[in-house]
Amino acid sequence: MMQYWQDGKGEKTQLIVVTDEALYAHTFATPVAQQHVDELVSGKSPALLFAVADATYVAFRSLDRAQCSSSDNDIDFAFKEGKEDQSVSLSIEGEGIREQVLAALEHALHGRFKRYEDQYSRPRAAFGSALWLSIFAFATWVLANAASALQAAGDHEITGRRKGLKTLVAGTLEWLGPTGVTVIGGLLCALVAWNLVNRVKAPSLVQILQPGPYKAQGAAITVIKYLVLAVLWIGLLPIVLR
Repeated sequence: MMQYWQDGKGEKTQLIVVTDEALYAHTFATPVAQQHVDELVSGKSPALLFAVADATYVAFRSLDRAQCSSSDNDIDFAFKEGKEDQSVSLSIEGEGIREQVLAALEHALHGRFKRYEDQYSRPRAAFGSALWLSIFAFATWVLANAASALQAAGDHEITGRRKGLKTLVAGTLEWLGPTGVTVIGGLLCALVAWNLVNRVKAPSLVQILQPGPYKAQGAAITVIKYLVLAVLWIGLLPIVLR
């Protein structure tokens, strides 16, 4: 069995091939991709066509897992290379192509891999964004206060290790000032908050292909994560408000 897809990427085309033994992918100039399609149809081995630098190659004999999430356009592969665990992501932009590639993978791996679905709850889907929102908010407060202190101190001498890096950071903070830092931090927080809202509106559905049983993260783990985040906020708020 061999299936192929042409995934348009601007002036170039990503050619994806799935055989019984492996997945191949690489982005070529569109005329070159079409030439390779003709060669595939005429019986040329994909291994010869994809013998180029940076080509994606996933041998199914060493594959541990393939998965994709409704929140992005990737298929993520985890596999072994020798004794080391490796991973690679394949980004697919063409509408419907990723689902077709995943179906072809499931067919090629039939009998060895099973397909599972993991539907995130809204709290679980939101946690990553909630964590980053907390980090950016606290970092903005810390850096804005540092910028204010640097401006108030006037001339100051920086010593010690990594003097050049420290001077660059201090100079940037002093130039931006607390207002500039707050504006940039606020924009980052707004971006993360927008992502959080989108994740709550449409929680991720993750599709997994793997040989062993799959166990989704339980609700108890999500509760524990939010409790830890709440404890951090409770500990940090008095520092921020004083």
